Amino acid sequence: MTKQKILPYLIFIVLGIIVFEYIRAEVNIDKTSEQSDKKIDMSNNNATIAFYNVENLFDIYNDPHTADNEFTPNGDLSWDKTRYTDKLSKIADVIADLNPSNAPAVLGFAEVENYDVLKDLIHTGALNKQPYQIIHKDNHDKRGIDVAAIYREDLFNLKNSYFYPVTLPGEGEPTTRDILHLEGEFGNHELVHIFYTHWPSRRKGTKETAHKRIAVAKTLRTHIDAVLGQDPKANIFILGDFNDEPSDKSLSQYLVKSDFYNLSQKFENTVNGTVNHQGDWLVFDQIIISKHLLNDKQFNISKNDIHIHQNSDVTFTHRDGNQTPSRTYGGRKYYGGYSDHYAVYLNLKLH
Repeated sequence: MTKQKILPYLIFIVLGIIVFEYIRAEVNIDKTSEQSDKKIDMSNNNATIAFYNVENLFDIYNDPHTADNEFTPNGDLSWDKTRYTDKLSKIADVIADLNPSNAPAVLGFAEVENYDVLKDLIHTGALNKQPYQIIHKDNHDKRGIDVAAIYREDLFNLKNSYFYPVTLPGEGEPTTRDILHLEGEFGNHELVHIFYTHWPSRRKGTKETAHKRIAVAKTLRTHIDAVLGQDPKANIFILGDFNDEPSDKSLSQYLVKSDFYNLSQKFENTVNGTVNHQGDWLVFDQIIISKHLLNDKQFNISKNDIHIHQNSDVTFTHRDGNQTPSRTYGGRKYYGGYSDHYAVYLNLKLH
């Protein structure tokens, strides 16, 4: 082919590239301007902060970097698309039910496998109608279960997010869940710090594992003290699955000092727990706040604003009449429930 015949083709290709790049640039500009126009809804004077341990929310794919083999279609738990989709639907129903008139503004999770399961979740059921954004990073847990969060960008203006690794005693590197720290504003423009955490379990014995939870409590308190060092009146919320109760040493001595108030302490030694172990209700999932937030003019929090989502839909009644959270699995047996934990949430009345 002669140069004269090749030249028109080259010109056509170059012009095509120029047009493509122009269109792509316009799309990016449109997206940027669209994001910059988003504002916090000042007309809404209430917001819900929540936490939910969703009991092993895994996708169905094998991740070679984590111990998730049982949560695959050919694994021991026969975890397939049908079961996965059903679990997503149930978790989405719980979240929507926490505040039916105004879906949670910020919600933290324990036991989610990765970013993808959260992406699937926020596009499930009623959650798909809300402008939820995801905060996730692969944690250091060997099983691959992470602490993560979602937030509504129309109600919460996220400024920063941090993941803090935790090294347990006798271990040279982090092997447990990270601590998640969110920094942002609600519609009242008051800066808040929200910490989400999931402490080591009691599986090998309560006393035998207590030192691990104390270690996480110390690490968490260090990061909280760093915030207080910058602002002694900082608005701090701490939510999570602590695998200890409010009166246990890890919380009462190492984390919740005179500057904090544990809203969940009123549930201890009652039937209003968040998990049930061999017939006993325990308050593992808790919400703790800066003490000055009680009856604060901007947030107007009272001791009665904390709730456990303990309704009949998420509760299983055994033959002996004992009730427990309706869990997805019991050992290897599939029950098709929601989670072995109840969600906890706090309603804020903003001013």
